[in-house]
Amino acid sequence: MPACHITLSEKLPDLTFENIEIIRDIVAEGLDSGARRLDRNHIVVRVNRAQRKSMLGEIEIEVFSQLFVRRFFSRDRRAKNISQKITEKLGFDCATWINMCIVGYSRVTKTGEVFFSD
Repeated sequence: MPACHITLSEKLPDLTFENIEIIRDIVAEGLDSGARRLDRNHIVVRVNRAQRKSMLGEIEIEVFSQLFVRRFFSRDRRAKNISQKITEKLGFDCATWINMCIVGYSRVTKTGEVFFSD
């Protein structure tokens, strides 16, 4: 489950639900590979605020995802594609970072379902 931290400058309005879903789709597509098929439901989103003077774009995207070899060697191209698509769709200057690491993941529902990274 990649986690996407979105930082908005004070110059931007709050993102609508539709805009967040667009970002989730773009990030999922940007990280997708033959080994890992992703859609928006795999992307967790956190929204933060910052001052534009301390940012590289009006919106910044920090993606924390599991390290996969295909992602590693194409990380800069993937980050560029994510930034470019967000800029085209939302009309904001966008900077993107993809931080890959070895992660463990588990989720337990109140009905007792258990999910793990594999």
